[in-house]
Amino acid sequence: MRQRRFLAYGALGATLATLLVGVAPAAAQPAAAPPAPAAPSAGGPEPTRSLTLLTGDQVTVRGKQVTVTQRKGVHFVRLQRNKADYVIPSDAIPLLKADRLDERLFNVTALLEFGFDELSYLPLVVSDATAVRGLATGRELEAVDGFATKVPRADLAKTWQTTRTSLTSGKIWADGVRESKLDTSVPMIGAPAVWGAGYDGTGVKVAVLDSGIDDSHPDLTGKVVGRRNFVPERETGVDLNGHGTHVSSTIAGSGAASGGRYKGVAPGATLLDGKVCWNVGGQGSCSDSAILAGMQWAAESGATIVNMSLGGQDAAGVDPLEQAVNDLTAEYGTLFVVAAGNYNGWQMQVGSPSTADAALSVANFDKAGELNWSSLRGPRLGDFGIKPDIGGPGTEITAARSPSALGHLPVGPYFAATGTSMATPHVAGAAALLTQANPGWKAAQLKEALMASALPNPAYDVFAQGAGLVNVGRALTQPLTVTPPSLSLGILEWPHTEAPTARTMTYHNRGDQPLTIDLALAGDAPAGLLALSARTLTVPAGGDATVQVTVDERASTSYGLFKGHLVATAGDLKLQTPFSVYHEEPAAGLKINAIGRDGAAADTVLIELFNPDPKNYANYTFYTSSTSLRVPLNSSWRLSAYIEEDDGTVSLLTNNRIIADSNQEVVLDARRARPLDITVPDDRAQARDAGVMVLRSGDPLRTYAGVSGELDKIHTADVGPTDLPGVTTQVHAVFEGPARRDQAPDVYQLGWRIRGSFINGFVKHVSRRDLATVEAQYAQNATGVAVDRTNGSPDPELPGGGIVLTSVLPAVPTPGRRTEYYGGDGPWQADVQEKTVDGGLLILNLAQQDPVTYRPGSRYVERWGGTALNTTLIPVYADSPAVSREGNTVRATFSGYTDGAGHVGLPYAMHNHQLTLHQGDTLLKEFDYLYGSWEVAAEPTSYRMRYAFDLPDPYRLSRRLETEWTFTTSADKAGALPLTSIGFQPALALDNSVRAGSSLTVPLTFAQQATAGRVTSAKVSVSFDDGRTWTAARTAEKHGKYTATVRNPKASGFASLRATAVDSDGNTVTTTVYRAYQVR
Repeated sequence: MRQRRFLAYGALGATLATLLVGVAPAAAQPAAAPPAPAAPSAGGPEPTRSLTLLTGDQVTVRGKQVTVTQRKGVHFVRLQRNKADYVIPSDAIPLLKADRLDERLFNVTALLEFGFDELSYLPLVVSDATAVRGLATGRELEAVDGFATKVPRADLAKTWQTTRTSLTSGKIWADGVRESKLDTSVPMIGAPAVWGAGYDGTGVKVAVLDSGIDDSHPDLTGKVVGRRNFVPERETGVDLNGHGTHVSSTIAGSGAASGGRYKGVAPGATLLDGKVCWNVGGQGSCSDSAILAGMQWAAESGATIVNMSLGGQDAAGVDPLEQAVNDLTAEYGTLFVVAAGNYNGWQMQVGSPSTADAALSVANFDKAGELNWSSLRGPRLGDFGIKPDIGGPGTEITAARSPSALGHLPVGPYFAATGTSMATPHVAGAAALLTQANPGWKAAQLKEALMASALPNPAYDVFAQGAGLVNVGRALTQPLTVTPPSLSLGILEWPHTEAPTARTMTYHNRGDQPLTIDLALAGDAPAGLLALSARTLTVPAGGDATVQVTVDERASTSYGLFKGHLVATAGDLKLQTPFSVYHEEPAAGLKINAIGRDGAAADTVLIELFNPDPKNYANYTFYTSSTSLRVPLNSSWRLSAYIEEDDGTVSLLTNNRIIADSNQEVVLDARRARPLDITVPDDRAQARDAGVMVLRSGDPLRTYAGVSGELDKIHTADVGPTDLPGVTTQVHAVFEGPARRDQAPDVYQLGWRIRGSFINGFVKHVSRRDLATVEAQYAQNATGVAVDRTNGSPDPELPGGGIVLTSVLPAVPTPGRRTEYYGGDGPWQADVQEKTVDGGLLILNLAQQDPVTYRPGSRYVERWGGTALNTTLIPVYADSPAVSREGNTVRATFSGYTDGAGHVGLPYAMHNHQLTLHQGDTLLKEFDYLYGSWEVAAEPTSYRMRYAFDLPDPYRLSRRLETEWTFTTSADKAGALPLTSIGFQPALALDNSVRAGSSLTVPLTFAQQATAGRVTSAKVSVSFDDGRTWTAARTAEKHGKYTATVRNPKASGFASLRATAVDSDGNTVTTTVYRAYQVR
């Protein structure tokens, strides 16, 4: 197997990531979708999501805020690479250094993309080990000589303590989630000519690893000869998503439901249905472990071809799926045809496992033979290898709709879709036709024949299309093929003193006449860099002939990535073999040495090095104290290092500008680091959390590095130039005072920013006059719960507000009060989660919509979680109202709810959504989530919109919210619709109750979209039997403010509230909150 190298050398555990790593893998897209505009900036707060890492550490994410709960004796390295956030516990670094752990296990962004925050367990794949002490052995994964396992979230901390000492062989990977990504397209690739020659795929078995195959569709009747569901815990064997059925009919569909119009490429082939994906909101999600098991099953079950219209992010090196493709191909001769992936046609983004050497990676062409804008392009990460290998028609492909699919697909027997997912089955079907025609062929021969006969479009380079658009008609009749089918010559390293090397190209002639071929190199390679040993070559009938391609790195002073074709012609025959070579530009040697506080080489170390230049963007991570690498001459680099001593002392050192203008050594000496010295006025208060972060906002991609943990253990040093634009340091600390009898212990939240450089230690002795006082009240919405408060400090000088460094305050049981002191030089923005006391179940999630500045010497009162909860019109996107009209389309996107104080509730636990629009008594459409759209009349027409949702157990209060609006709209009034929301603000006890028999004043609040009229009337009703009967409450208005008075019964129970308001234009709103508060 070819090893993919790095530009670094002598660097154990180095990782190279390029500019655009982290985009979506192969997912089907709407037919003929144009490039989408950038998403508008968010208006309302983003949802809070919580993860448990392999180490048992709790990570909370909201927008740019990434917060980790501190663990005694452990520090956390905080990094951002290519827009991905990493949280790396210090006790995981030794296993990362030994290459025993997948770095994705600490890539918070990736883990959330996988949906791991929604699971009660952490799914893992173990490779090259049949057992690991502390981990239960689940599904056997022969393809990687390992197994899959699931560790309950509650057990991760305990399991980690065993695993971290027992993992001496093998490697633990995140069981990542990949995405499952004909009337004109089938003739386009020459299939009818092959049918005419007597080949339709009969006798050939093709496995489809996807979302399942619904063979109740007429086109697939009798096609499936074997099936296995590898995700039974997620979904039954039925294809609810529809992706697998669509793909399968492109391969082998009969076209029965269309009179043969939508016949597949190989209608005589049979199918193996390997269900490895499940439906998530209309998208296919596929776990690595299921895919690995499916690949093994398909190969063992006799599939000649395996179609994998799925994929995920690639990285330098070989991941378990790539390893399995290569190993299973070598063992069984199975051809794995894999989608290259879709996302704006970005370079160096081809998805894994199509990046495996043995895979046939497929790009997406439209029916005019042009590359689709979304098809991902190479070269491959790490070695600049040619990927994708070939292209297929994948744009607006009409194929079978699964009769079992959910409502996200159009109604009817067929639907059209676009993506490399659709291109891949065309190539798989072509391989099935060739297999029937050549029964002894295995993967290598099939791949060579398909690539040798493909037709490249001269408008695109080899990294966009590989060998070109598949043409199975040519593949059947063309006698000439070549080994290898593409020529990736890799990296020619500076200083280019190596002697010339040669690669052998072997041409095969399966015809009955000799072929004399003319050879030439076409492309952008500079003169002298490449040469052929012969310009003509005679290939005997049924035989082979070879030519040498010589690479002389000394012969050219042109540098860069070069590509083109080795062209072989014989009369009308033309075989164009793609080639690529990277002739490395002049480089400087960079040697990095990390020294501990004892003066010796550091043992536990993490070094992060990156180049922000868009032309040379690179990112390296090293886990050794000494490393050397070559970097482009005169390139600029940023460097950070985390060094931990045996006593738990840690040092964070940075150099924010290194110019590689010559060979040089960079020494990171922890003895230069100075401590964080922060104190508060109460000598009895103990530091609970501290952290420091350096951000570089001037880079094309904002990046950061930092550490959090125990205040008295953290040291820092800036070992580079200072006063650099775009460099900001953030420091934070949390202290907790002694226990109090009347409320939770006091806390001190402190945070500062330093511009232009990192810090050489930090000294702040905070006095009383430096602090603002917040009397925080945390109301109760369920029994046996506590609140976690997370504070972030937005920075207006950083892109998007720049919240990176955050603090988690100690939990407060509800109902509870606490005095919180805030100090430092920036505003704060809080997120409050009400959870069960074990931290397991999230009850309520509230956030401040805007940052708050607490002024020193001032006193504030905050109440969180007070009911009644209210429906909100706060927009999700700042430049788009919650409910709006454009042309004849009405769109609604709701952001959640608010508590009585106006804190925005995030829709984490909301369920049973109902969003409808009526015209008169006619329901236009109903949606079961927070957003929807409707086509409406152009002329002025009245409508009724209703939005409702439930909050489940163990919520006691605000169990259901219902809001209904009536309004009139027409096509000439685009923008926000005239909607008003109503809020209830009763003064309740901290357990959200009132005394039985008491009288309660309920002020009303109104929030309006820009076009709504002035509120002219309002009335309130109350129910004490969960809405079965309603009684009007006395409602009064004074100076435009409305207040209701409710007389509560003498018996305990719950009160529900309903309010109706009318504006000056006759638009109405009615809001009902069931169990708004409790009567005790």
